[in-house]
Amino acid sequence: MDFLTLTARDGATVRICHQGAHVCSWIPAQGTEQLFLSKRTEFREGVAIRGGVPVIFPQFAGLGTLPKHGFARTAPWSLVQQGHTDDGAAQAVFRLKENIARLTIWPYVFTAELAVSVVDNLLQIALSISNTGDTSFHFTSALHTYLAVDNVHQARLRGLQGTYYRDSLTGTDRCHESAELLQITDETDRIYANVPDQLCLQQAHQHLHINTTGFADAVIWNPGPAGAVKLSDMEDDGYLRMLCVEAATIMRPITLAPGESWSGSQSFMVSKL
Repeated sequence: MDFLTLTARDGATVRICHQGAHVCSWIPAQGTEQLFLSKRTEFREGVAIRGGVPVIFPQFAGLGTLPKHGFARTAPWSLVQQGHTDDGAAQAVFRLKENIARLTIWPYVFTAELAVSVVDNLLQIALSISNTGDTSFHFTSALHTYLAVDNVHQARLRGLQGTYYRDSLTGTDRCHESAELLQITDETDRIYANVPDQLCLQQAHQHLHINTTGFADAVIWNPGPAGAVKLSDMEDDGYLRMLCVEAATIMRPITLAPGESWSGSQSFMVSKL
């Protein structure tokens, strides 16, 4: 597997796998690892990486006729730009386009770009999709971010109170979130609709501020102990050390006419306590 490591001038780093333009590691300057990566992930061509930030496109989960989560996360992306900004941030842009194999399962012409930037205690990931063909298409998408936690039962997520979600475990829609601080106690798989653009994952030692643009939804996922043992590429206790907080556009798929583009981003800022 080919990887690119970006290092900001202040020492912050991010590691990206060319397969999927998959962010596998983020360590802020003078900080610790902020992304969960399973010790059992295979790093094998065509196999999804368990952890980090998988790019989900053009289909979320099984909500369509494509393989689960679409093809972008297991496709080879091309590095088209790399360098530093004036403020010392390290950045890179990866690109994915249609090819004959992808056209056989999703017959549309497109360009996807993922831009990654890291500096100090900040990580920014932006996804853009352009319709470069002559036929309209629609898609669902997500940045399937696995955040590292010391203990998921002790972490709290602020910002979802008052929103509504689909419980993917039961198939129940329009569930109301009443908790000011969401606590994970067991297997959780929810799609929150029309979420605020700012969330905060709170732990005893730090707060992780999560900002999104362009993505209307958020997916909150943890397999719990029973779900984790069913995942061959996750250690049995891995669920304790991760929480997926995913920027997503699912409830209302994005439609692009020929020549149109869409973009969305998710950024993270660490504040130590």
